[in-house]
Amino acid sequence: MTARRKKPADYPIGYAKPPAETRFKKGMSGNPKGRPKGKMNMNTIIRETLFGPIQIQQNGKTTTVTAFEAILLKMRNNALSGDFRSAVQALQLASRSIDPDEANQADKEVNPLDQQTMIEMMRDYLDHKMPPSHESEEGAHSALRSGGEQREDVE
Repeated sequence: MTARRKKPADYPIGYAKPPAETRFKKGMSGNPKGRPKGKMNMNTIIRETLFGPIQIQQNGKTTTVTAFEAILLKMRNNALSGDFRSAVQALQLASRSIDPDEANQADKEVNPLDQQTMIEMMRDYLDHKMPPSHESEEGAHSALRSGGEQREDVE
């Protein structure tokens, strides 16, 4: 069943009937001194400050980057110039921001064409550097000749 609403009381002032002079006027805000339009909160200020564009001089050219990128570039330059604290901070930031699964996946994936190129380069290197008289290294040489399929596990 639905709850029935009470009929408005037949008295002018009382429960749910404030005096007419204290009621909100039509079109008037209930909070006239509230937050002004365009006023930013702390998150907005931080976001606009860090990710707003700034111009920097890089290699003699003026480039536009975000302030966050400029901070990272300055940290990198300080770390490379010998500032140990900047180096530690940069490495900590990098270790927190790099996804370990993504980093491991990049190490595991090798393009078959790249793999074939590496095998050919190793063959050329071994042909040039290794004289045929080395019998102990001949196994590795022949394994590379066959496409790298043979492998000896050392315990």
